[in-house]
Amino acid sequence: MSRMYPSPVPAAAPPRPYTVSELLSEVGQALRSSWRDISVTGEIGRFDVRGGHGYFTLRDRGGTLNGVIFGSDLKRIPFALEPGLEVVARGALDLWAPQGRFQLRAYRFDPVGVGALQLAFEQLKARLEAEGLFRRERKRPIPLLPQRIAVVTSPEGAAIRDILSILARRFDGLAVTIYPVRVQGEGSAAEVALAIAALNRREVFDVLIVARGGGSLEDLAPFNDERVARALAASRIPTISAVGHETDITICDLVADLRAATPSAAAELVVERKDALRRRIADFRRRSERALSSRLDLSRAHLKALSRAEGLLRFPYRLRFSRERVGQSRGALISALAHRPAAEASRLSAAWRALTAFSRTAGLDRRLQQLRSGRQLLEERMLRRLERQRERLRACAEKLELVGPLSVLARGYAVAYREGSRAPLLSAAAVRPGERIRIRLHEGEIRAVARETSAPVDPGPLFTSGGSTEEPQ
Repeated sequence: MSRMYPSPVPAAAPPRPYTVSELLSEVGQALRSSWRDISVTGEIGRFDVRGGHGYFTLRDRGGTLNGVIFGSDLKRIPFALEPGLEVVARGALDLWAPQGRFQLRAYRFDPVGVGALQLAFEQLKARLEAEGLFRRERKRPIPLLPQRIAVVTSPEGAAIRDILSILARRFDGLAVTIYPVRVQGEGSAAEVALAIAALNRREVFDVLIVARGGGSLEDLAPFNDERVARALAASRIPTISAVGHETDITICDLVADLRAATPSAAAELVVERKDALRRRIADFRRRSERALSSRLDLSRAHLKALSRAEGLLRFPYRLRFSRERVGQSRGALISALAHRPAAEASRLSAAWRALTAFSRTAGLDRRLQQLRSGRQLLEERMLRRLERQRERLRACAEKLELVGPLSVLARGYAVAYREGSRAPLLSAAAVRPGERIRIRLHEGEIRAVARETSAPVDPGPLFTSGGSTEEPQ
């Protein structure tokens, strides 16, 4: 028997059941330990900033990955994360337990095909250009001969030495103020922006130069910063940007009123050579003297020709004739003005006599009195009519209150309703035994159950004399 019917193999024990929190915790730990540092390439499909943190999706043709970057890491991204931008995101895989959502916790982004700083430069350039900060119309001319020059640069670099040397050689005696700042590294952009604002508050400078020597794109990053660009745009002092070498183009160069290829070129552009300026002034003086001398010779010749002209010789006679005509006109005007007051006084007196003799003038007082009496009579009639209307309205209100449903209930009557209905019951035949009804009294309601109903008969008087409440035998 045992060979024909072998004993069954015992079934495997079921796995230990996990709670949801336990399962998500173990999966999250496995992801964070096995995928703690990965890079993912994809296109940003959505990017939102909530609470200072960035929430995004990376997508390609085959799928979509959710991700988050914390605010402290987001501030270090030099370019703007926008939908449609293809990037390489670096971070760790994670599982967000409250929603059981698989996501990438990123801490760095690199654009695909272009450097991060170059992309940040292109994005900022496009945004500021759309705002009109590069327009030629807003560029101001640099003063021809500035007396006070401010320079924002590092006091230890070669740029300031070149500027001071060239200024001293071209035009000695100029007042140059150096505002020392860092021109590279973290925090340097904020220092440059604060320096530009501080020099503007002093309101004593004729021109402001922002200078730095050449360097890589990372070294020139402070001069591609939005804070520096907006500080230059808001400057009330005409500005010159002298950043990098001739081939370097920065945001500062595009915003400033004048771009110099190098710091040395800025010193040559800000002021003309003193000897060249003296030669120009001397040349202007000689040309002005020659022009004035020629103009005086022409004016003398013209005056001499006029002195011999026939019209000028007859001028004394014409002047005497005009003087006589003015004297005659003056006498006639004085005579007319002397007789004018008497004539006007006579006309005024005649008009006054005609006005006082006018018949309607005498009746004005009487008509005014009639008008006042009529107004008083009208007011009295209106007050009496208004009082009668108030009395009629008061009487109608009292009648309405007497015939109102609440007044009827106050006299001992009641209204019955079927439970759940608002229509009053008018016949006992409409109520079935056992049906719930509501009885509305003057004060409150009674809920009841119909025990029996009867056919309508002559009920007789509603109340018997003496106020008895016994049922008839």
